[in-house]
Amino acid sequence: MVLLTKPILTTKYDDKILELTSNWRHTNDIVRKVGGDKSAISQALKRLVEIDHLQVKPNSNKILYKRKDTAQSEYNFLSMMNTLEANQKIELNRLKQLPTLMMDDGKRLRAKGIDLMDHILEEVKRAELVKVRLDYQKKLSLIPHNIANERIEILGKYIEKIMSAVMSKHKETHTIKTIQEYFQNHTTKLEFKI
Repeated sequence: MVLLTKPILTTKYDDKILELTSNWRHTNDIVRKVGGDKSAISQALKRLVEIDHLQVKPNSNKILYKRKDTAQSEYNFLSMMNTLEANQKIELNRLKQLPTLMMDDGKRLRAKGIDLMDHILEEVKRAELVKVRLDYQKKLSLIPHNIANERIEILGKYIEKIMSAVMSKHKETHTIKTIQEYFQNHTTKLEFKI
C-alpha cells in the first residue's frame, strides 16, 4: 500500500490515458500522446493502476500499460479502498490542522485552503471514476448487480465522509457558500471511456 503525503493532481489525464490504453502502450508513448507534465502523467498511470483501471506488464526495461476492462476482484477492491481511505485520513488531518480555510476578508479561500480542496477533489474524482466504471460494468453484466451496488454504496460513504468534514469545518453561511462554489466550479462530469 502506497501512501501519498501530498498527491500530484492528476485526474485531468485519466480520461485520455484510458482512451489510449485499449492496447498495450509504454509510458513514453502515453506521455507523448496525452501531452503535458511527464511526472503528473506518470503519477496518473500509477494511481490508475492502484484503483485497478490499468494493468501493467514489464517488458525488458519498459513498463507497458493497458486498460483493464474486467471487473475488480474483491481483494483488489478492498486494497484500493485501503489506499483511498489512507489518503483520506491524510486529507482529514490536514483539514483539522488548518485553523481556517478562508482569508481574513472571509470571502476567499486561503492558498493552503485551495491546495487542500484540490487534493480532496482529486480523491473524490478517483472514487467517482470507480463508481462510474462499476455502474457501466453492472449494465454489461460483467459484475453482479448486488456486488456493484454494494461497492458503489461503499464509495458513496467514502465521498460523503470527506465532503461532510469539509462542509462542517465552518458554520458561517458565506464560508459554506464559498466552499460549495469551489467544488461546483471544479467538478467535471466523469465518463468511463471504452
